[in-house]
Amino acid sequence: MLTDEQLYAWWRLRHLKGVGNIAINELLSRLSHPADLLNASADDLIAHGIAPALAHQWLTDATTNSSDLAANQANSFAALQAWRTNVERQGQGVLFVGDPNYPPALASLRDAPTFLWYRGQLECLNKPMLAIVGSRGATPAALEWTRQQACLLAEAGVTVVSGLALGVDGAAHQGALMNPNVTAATIAVMGTGADIIYPSRHRPLGDEIAQRGLLMTEFSPGTGAQSRHFPSRNRIISGLCQATLIVEANLRSGTMITARMAADQGRDVLALPGAVANPLARGPHQLIREGATLVENASDILEVMQAAPIPQSTHAQDIPIPKAEIPTQLAIETTTTEPATSEPPQLVSMIDFHVTPVDVIALRSSQPIASLLPALLQLELDGWIEQAPGGYCRKR
Repeated sequence: MLTDEQLYAWWRLRHLKGVGNIAINELLSRLSHPADLLNASADDLIAHGIAPALAHQWLTDATTNSSDLAANQANSFAALQAWRTNVERQGQGVLFVGDPNYPPALASLRDAPTFLWYRGQLECLNKPMLAIVGSRGATPAALEWTRQQACLLAEAGVTVVSGLALGVDGAAHQGALMNPNVTAATIAVMGTGADIIYPSRHRPLGDEIAQRGLLMTEFSPGTGAQSRHFPSRNRIISGLCQATLIVEANLRSGTMITARMAADQGRDVLALPGAVANPLARGPHQLIREGATLVENASDILEVMQAAPIPQSTHAQDIPIPKAEIPTQLAIETTTTEPATSEPPQLVSMIDFHVTPVDVIALRSSQPIASLLPALLQLELDGWIEQAPGGYCRKR
């Protein structure tokens, strides 16, 4: 394990503008040992591929006159020292890309993050890992399916990986934590520092994951949510895992980008088909047309994971295959009609694209049926839903 001083040397280099993860990994591959950086000269760094101006800046930035850079140095070093001081007491820490505990599947990527900050149980990284991602506005049926199958997968010894977002991500984490007797069952890869739970409504979930699973991020403590962080986070989600499962997604969405990343990283891509009337089924259907594996339940997923090698592992552990009892409706997309661009009313999100009984809608919305019926009538008049034997169906 590197000393704080050695880690700080890499920290300073990584935070020079113009030095990214790829450059760091190239340099690591050329050094005999990561600790060698501390004694490297500017000529050594230049010989190993670092631009001359950056090499000299790395050696001289401690005495620079730039107040901004000096402040950044002080803040980064203080954050690093404070974080590592609390490792044993709070189950928190930082993994360097050269660390033996760093996930080997992720380390195999050319742009593997230099630092991984974490809170929770590192043993999550020692199990087969599956990424489950999907729409933030997923249907209730998709969310329930995700919870049930994630629970079965966790019980079978799989670590469920997702991004702690609303919708499918949250359902995946919740499902993996459903059985209180299962530990190290889920990893939340974050687009913030590990000390900042985003979105805020997932703070209780994030705290539970820190206790029974693992929070992980490439962003240092105190880093808030920024839109540019989330595509970067997604490559870690797929890069950690031997397979990525897509549950409901628009054709143009971050979920589909994650699926493309997984394929580019050489991971298996799985997709859950949906109802033809559901616009969120178009993403999975497109992936299936392009060669993704169609899955219906946890048993299908485990069969794929047993057949596929775990990245950078010499032996995939045997996993018992449970019987999943919740089926999914199979469908092939035949329509080209585009979904409405306006956001649906909140009550619409409580209704599935197949028949949803009124009492189920009442339960999901926490509204009495007497006040619910006029609202359903108005949604029907507005073209959002249609009445069907036994309840209502969502149209768009």
